[in-house]
Amino acid sequence: MSTKQSDIFNVNTFFWKVFALWPGNIPYKYYKYFSFVYLIINFIIYNILLSLNLIYTPKKVELLIPEMLFYFTEVTVAAKILMIFVYRNKIIAIFELINCNEFKGDNSDTKGIIKKDNLIYKRGWITLTLLGNFGFLSLVILPLIASLIWNRKLELPICKYYFLADEFRDKYFKYLHIYQSTAKYGHMMYNVNIDSFLAGLMLIAISQMKVLNYKLTNLKGNTSSREDRKELENAQISKLNACLRHYDIILRYCKSIQDISDVVLFVQFGMGSVIICVTLYGLLLPSIKASRMFMISYVMGILSEILIPSYLGTQVSYESEKLVVAAYDSEWISRSEKFKKSLKIFMERAKTPIVLTGLKLFPLSLTTFIWVIRTAYSFLTLVRNVQDRQEGKV
Repeated sequence: MSTKQSDIFNVNTFFWKVFALWPGNIPYKYYKYFSFVYLIINFIIYNILLSLNLIYTPKKVELLIPEMLFYFTEVTVAAKILMIFVYRNKIIAIFELINCNEFKGDNSDTKGIIKKDNLIYKRGWITLTLLGNFGFLSLVILPLIASLIWNRKLELPICKYYFLADEFRDKYFKYLHIYQSTAKYGHMMYNVNIDSFLAGLMLIAISQMKVLNYKLTNLKGNTSSREDRKELENAQISKLNACLRHYDIILRYCKSIQDISDVVLFVQFGMGSVIICVTLYGLLLPSIKASRMFMISYVMGILSEILIPSYLGTQVSYESEKLVVAAYDSEWISRSEKFKKSLKIFMERAKTPIVLTGLKLFPLSLTTFIWVIRTAYSFLTLVRNVQDRQEGKV
């Protein structure tokens, strides 16, 4: 079996490859043609039609809300797809960092920490994939089955394509339905595999800081003879230097995560806030009761997309703050001045926690998650007050 840590992302790169984002080991000469054609049809044209649909949607709130939900979600998906294209070389460099010797663990305890967090990632990917496919099933497949069995009227699954004439839409309904369904499934898989990939990168950072905390805490050893003390001192300095190299790689690794994800996370949090506001507003309207369950499940999915990076960002900062305490817990009192000096420099640097941000404007933290929810609610309240004034209720 391969010992590469980046192998946990093989499932992500596999689906990127299937949906034309990641050539991998396939000869690029042939893959690029497939990628070009697929993305033109299922990404570029799909988004152009989605934009036209929003422009031509009748200016009625009950009709605009579902179209806006899918459109704003698509903005986030587009940012994620562009991230893979623009930062492909940086992602490969991140994989190389993950596969370095310092990230493998040097004993059964540290390897156990890494293995446990890798297992958490795999389970998380399975959960997200199941939820994504369940959402696609309820949005596309179940209405199709209901129309076949109970003769219910079937609508286009994503948007109505209001810019098309009714006769044209009815004539080519089957093809439009297939096109929207297949494109939506690909975009759902983009969402699942890019979201889980970013979460996995953060989880590895957390795991490596746990390992470093363990190493620093266990920098201990006692001996009585002078020769043994000198030998122990050299061994401890060597271990400390290894910890410092490990910490330096963690810092470079976290900077690489920041470089590839800050724009995407900014877009995801911004669009998520708008979607939450629009959905809450829609839930207050009595005219769209039929889609209330869909909107509740939709907003729960958006909340999870914001909550997961917020929680993991909080854990990254928390584990980095613990490094100072771990260094202090090491057996430093009886060590040499050289050891103490290196430890002091490390502690001074570690006093500044690692903070992942969205476009360097806000930290990924649970505090930010709460702020997003409060902002969406405040904006919703403002919109409702303006509407009430226009209707003469205030």
